[in-house]
Amino acid sequence: MKKISLIFVIVLLALIAYIETPTASINKNQVLFYGQTNEDQEVSSNTDEIFGAPELEYKLEETKEEDGFIVEVYREYEIYKNRQGDVVKTVATDNTEYIHYAKY
Repeated sequence: MKKISLIFVIVLLALIAYIETPTASINKNQVLFYGQTNEDQEVSSNTDEIFGAPELEYKLEETKEEDGFIVEVYREYEIYKNRQGDVVKTVATDNTEYIHYAKY
């Protein structure tokens, strides 16, 4: 019985290890790398070129008062930067967060 359970655990670990590898067929629709690929080897002098994945940041969009509470509304933004770290583009997402403070 111990041998069967040991074999089962080894097979299960091997299956999990295969699924977690980026080259697994189950992961074929996922983006593996956000940076420059081998196809884009030439050096670009364009400073507006986006490099890497966007950074996510919440910014205060609105402050209002509702039912004796102060409500701050924050919207998530995708911040795209170039290789020098300068902001190239800012895109608002649909994600919002609401923080409620009791009014004294």
